[in-house]
Amino acid sequence: MSATIQSRPLVPHIPTTCSQCSVSLEFPVPTPPPRAGTLLNVHCFNCHTVITHAFYHTQIPSQYSSQINIAGANGGGAGASSSSQAMRKGRKIGTQEKPLETGYYDLLGVPVDASTDDIKKAYRRLAIKCHPDKNRDDPHAEERFKEIAIAYQTLSDPELRRKYNEFGSKESAPEGGFVDPEEIFGTIFGGERFLPIIGHISLAKDMKAALQEEEGEEEVPRDAKGREILSPEEKAKRDEKQRKQSAEKAAVRAERVQKLVENLDRKLSIFTESATSPNDAQVTESFRTICRLEAEELKQESYGVDLLHAIGFVYAQKGKQCLASNQTFLGMGGWLHNVQGKYHVFSETVSTLRAAMELKSVFEQIQAAEKAGNLTADEKRRLEEQAAEKGLQALFKGTKLEIESVLRETCDRVLEDPTIARSKMQLRAIALQILGEAYMSVVKDEDVALEESEYVRVETKNSRKRDSFRPPPAASTS
Repeated sequence: MSATIQSRPLVPHIPTTCSQCSVSLEFPVPTPPPRAGTLLNVHCFNCHTVITHAFYHTQIPSQYSSQINIAGANGGGAGASSSSQAMRKGRKIGTQEKPLETGYYDLLGVPVDASTDDIKKAYRRLAIKCHPDKNRDDPHAEERFKEIAIAYQTLSDPELRRKYNEFGSKESAPEGGFVDPEEIFGTIFGGERFLPIIGHISLAKDMKAALQEEEGEEEVPRDAKGREILSPEEKAKRDEKQRKQSAEKAAVRAERVQKLVENLDRKLSIFTESATSPNDAQVTESFRTICRLEAEELKQESYGVDLLHAIGFVYAQKGKQCLASNQTFLGMGGWLHNVQGKYHVFSETVSTLRAAMELKSVFEQIQAAEKAGNLTADEKRRLEEQAAEKGLQALFKGTKLEIESVLRETCDRVLEDPTIARSKMQLRAIALQILGEAYMSVVKDEDVALEESEYVRVETKNSRKRDSFRPPPAASTS
């Protein structure tokens, strides 16, 4: 017979990782469980520092779920759904002033009477702060990011918000389920109205694919300098995988450019099929009016003005480059425009890298202040808002680089079609310049400019520059 072993009650524990020393640890579930998104202070047994952990009911191991009433912790999840159903059987329905549930509001940190703009601001701040890429040591970061996106999508839609306030989270879910949070991130800029012009932005998809790939990969041993140690077979396998991914991306891009070429050709044909010559002033003025009207409509979309400036710069620059190549000695004008275009790309790339470095610096400030333990709630909120602003700025600049790259290829295809006569090509270049200048001429409405200035301040100085080469004066496109 062995000695008597002392037992203890079965207490559910949540596994996590210390953000300071990276050791794996676990802590007991608080009783009663707090609401979703509550920040818990956890003492690390190894380095003895206090770390913060955002609590969600999905973190509770499944074998313990039957022991715990998670209705309060769910913030609108399974437990709250059954509770709200019981309430509905008693014919209790929430109102817009007193919602049946407040879990989504609590998750975003906004009051129940928050405006749509306040909800948008809160989501943007949390989306940057809680993105899985910024919380790689937290195994629950992706789940938390999805819950934040669901809360935002519900509360930002007036009809879904009304249903949520009255009947809770289950009744507020849209038909077909909620959209992937990365898709929401990908549609912050432009929306569907810009799809025929720029196509589907691949940045959000690439971010998600990279995250999924990283989660699925096994840990690779490294040498003393941090370089991966791979066998020849492993290296060959990785190279083949990268070649396959590159080929798939190239095929997607080629399909995207082809659609944009067809769309742009149809738009320019309004001018090219009507103008009798480059000097047709009446058709020129009519086409310019059409372009301006379209630009005024498009600027109402999310970041519409900034996108129009970026698109317009490429259109105008490519149109002028084509005209100058055919009208100056030995095509020197076109060569100069090409150099200016390459300098613009270089400048925008440097600007994007600078924005990413500024974002990294803000995150480092937050981490250093939290580690020192001298960060007040107001200071933390200020730094988080600053991180949200820098994050959106970096995201927009990266998106802008992608869009401009795709559009340059699109314009080259439109203006270098060997099946088109030279006279027709000249009309295309004039129409493209008119369209680009119409896009660049739009300005932000005062209220829109005030709202967006809180999040992102995109430099449009380069987009507003005008170079010295212009189409023929007789075409009235200067």
